Amino acid sequence: MSGLAHLRSLAQGQRPAADGLLGNARCAWGGFELLSEEAILASFAASPFDLEGKFVAVETAQGAALVGPDRALYADLYDGRIGRLWRIGGAPGLPPEPAIDVAFDADMRQERGDLSFRAEDHPCLDTAAAERLNAPARDLLEGLRLAGKLRVRGFVLRACGDRSASAALIALYTLGSEFSRASSFSFAVLGLGDGDDEAHRAIDSAPPRTWSPRL
Repeated sequence: MSGLAHLRSLAQGQRPAADGLLGNARCAWGGFELLSEEAILASFAASPFDLEGKFVAVETAQGAALVGPDRALYADLYDGRIGRLWRIGGAPGLPPEPAIDVAFDADMRQERGDLSFRAEDHPCLDTAAAERLNAPARDLLEGLRLAGKLRVRGFVLRACGDRSASAALIALYTLGSEFSRASSFSFAVLGLGDGDDEAHRAIDSAPPRTWSPRL
C-alpha cells in the first residue's frame, strides 16, 4: 500500500495495513509529542482526523502529505511506511508538557531573515514546485507579522512534490508584542495542487504556557 493509503487509514483511527505505521513512530500535534505506534493509534482513535472536503495529496519516496484548508497530515516515509508524523489542526486538549525555556537565536549567527528555505535540501522537491511554494510561505509569515507578531521566522523542515502537487512543512517561531514577551514555536503545512491559485495552509496552535527558565 502507499503512504497516502496509510495516512488515510490512520486518520480514521485504524491501524495501517502491512505495518504501515512503524512501531517506533513519532507524531507531533499541538505542542505535544506522541511516541510509539500504540500511542499514535490511540490518539487518532479518540480524535479522528476529518478527511471531508478538498485535500491536496502528495506522495514521494520520502514523504506524504494530505493538506486541507485548515488541517493537514505530513509524514516521513521509510520504504513506504510512516516513521514520523506531524498532525496540524485542532488540539489534543491536554495540559502543557513541562518545559524549560532557554536562549534561542532564531536568525542563526545574528543574520536577520524571515524564511529559511533551501530547495536543494529537499531531494524529492523539483524546481518548479519549490518556486511555487516560496511565495505562499512568505505570505504566511507576513500574515503573522501583520497580526502583530514580532521576530516572525519560518524554517522549511520538509518539502516534497512536483508542479502537479507539492507540500511543505514549516517550523514557525514568533515573539509576542505584549509587555511581557511570550515566544511561540509551532508548525504549519502548505499544499499546492495543479492549477491552484492559492495554497491550502494549516497552522498548528501550541497551547499557551508561562515562561519557565529553570527547573
